[in-house]
Amino acid sequence: MKKLYFITDSTKYDDEEEFLADVFAALRGGVDMIQLREKDLSDEEVYERALKIKKEADKYATPLIIDDRIDVAKELGVGVHLGDEDMAVKDARAILGEETIIGASVKTVDRAYEAEAEGASYFGTGALFPTQTKVITRHTSLETFRAVKKSVSLPVYAIGGINERTLPELAGEDFDGICVVSAIQYAEDPEAAVKKLRAILNRL
Repeated sequence: MKKLYFITDSTKYDDEEEFLADVFAALRGGVDMIQLREKDLSDEEVYERALKIKKEADKYATPLIIDDRIDVAKELGVGVHLGDEDMAVKDARAILGEETIIGASVKTVDRAYEAEAEGASYFGTGALFPTQTKVITRHTSLETFRAVKKSVSLPVYAIGGINERTLPELAGEDFDGICVVSAIQYAEDPEAAVKKLRAILNRL
């Protein structure tokens, strides 16, 4: 079954409790994985926020992934996701051990080969569609996405602008799951949004 991977975005929130309430609602909805992505907070602030989310995620046995912050991931005993400008996958693997989930953003077949050899657990490939998040993205064509998927044995997740409208456009494509940010985080009802996306995903 294709997985639904939720990536948080707190940039539009003034209140942490409101942000966490929406994150917890997404967990109730049944996301398969959750990534805490905080570009502007200190390591200590990320740790404190991650601790709260991990406590809730553990209730649902939902793996927590931390974007970029290796030290935080190691301290909490959770996974990490690495972009092109972050630590090399092989170095993260040496620090975190063989059992830890280590994801990598890849946009080319060559990078996919490299990251797989270094010990990555899965890939996020995109952005396939225009995205509303403040994270700087570069469009990835479906042709490139297909080539990455065919070139590796690891799970490949589609990312970038995926919502109820764009998700059906992936019908017939070979992929292992989707990474979703805004369509869950900023939905009026994140729990319901997760369930709607799950229903569409299950039909693909």
